[in-house]
Amino acid sequence: MRSKVALALGSGGLRGLAHVGVLKVLEREKIPVDYVAGCSMGALIGALYCAGLDPDTIHKIAKNLKRRHWLDFVIPKMGIISGQRAHDMIKLLTRQKTFPELKVPLAVVATELCHGKEVIFTEGSVADAVRASISVPGIFLPFTVNDMMLIDGAVVNPTPTDIARRMGGEIVIGVDLAHAGIICNITNVFDVIIQSIDIMEREIFKHRNHDCDILIQPDVAHISPSSFDAIDECVAIGERAAEDALPMLRRLLVEKECSSASAENPDLLHASES
Repeated sequence: MRSKVALALGSGGLRGLAHVGVLKVLEREKIPVDYVAGCSMGALIGALYCAGLDPDTIHKIAKNLKRRHWLDFVIPKMGIISGQRAHDMIKLLTRQKTFPELKVPLAVVATELCHGKEVIFTEGSVADAVRASISVPGIFLPFTVNDMMLIDGAVVNPTPTDIARRMGGEIVIGVDLAHAGIICNITNVFDVIIQSIDIMEREIFKHRNHDCDILIQPDVAHISPSSFDAIDECVAIGERAAEDALPMLRRLLVEKECSSASAENPDLLHASES
C-alpha cells in the first residue's frame, strides 16, 4: 500500500514561489501529494494546486499577473492594502471552490488577532481562508471570517508540518522559507514589515516541534519577499532544493511500502529473515 504524502508549504512573501518549483519536481517524479497544509504564500500556492492548477500553469499565472492585479492601496487604517483585489483574484483562480470541492485536501492556517490563536481552515470558502492567511500585519487589512479578525498564519505557525501530519500524512515534506535570512537591501515599507516578520518567524521556527520526515529549505535569502522580478529564479531554486531531497524521499517511500507490506503479511518478513 502506498504511503500518504503530505506537503506543508510555509510563508515567505513572493519567495514562496519556490513552492511551485517543489511541486514541479514532485509531479515530474510522479510522487503524488495526498494532503497540503499551507500558511500565507504557501496557502495561496497550495490552494491553486489543490483546486486543480498544475505547477506549470501556476508559474505562468505568476509571470503574467502583475502587481496591479493583486494590490489595491488604501488610506492606512489597519493596513495599506485592502486585499479586495487579491481576494477577487483568488476566487477567480480557485473557481470559488469550497474545501470539500478541492482535488487534494487542503488546510489553511491563519491567526486570530484579538486572542493570538491559531485558526485552521478545512471547510467553507477557500478564497476566504487564503485571503485571511496572507494578511501580513501592517500591509494587508485583517480579514474577518465568522466574527474573527484574522491575520497572517505565519505569526503562529510559519511552516505547518504538524497540521500536515494531523491531516493523515505518513510522509510529511516541509518546505520552509522562514530560515531564508536577512534582506541586504531594504528599500521600502514592505521590506521593513516583511523583514521584521521574517525575523519573528525564524525564532518561532527554532522553538516549534517540526513533525516532518523531510525538510526542504530553498536558498532564497538573497531575494526580497516583496519582489515581483524574481519569479523564475524562485521557482528554479525550489526545483533544485526538491531535487536535492529526492534520494531521501525515494528511500522513505520504499521503506514505508516495505514496512506496510510486512505488517499486512508477516510471512513475508519471516521469509526474508530466513
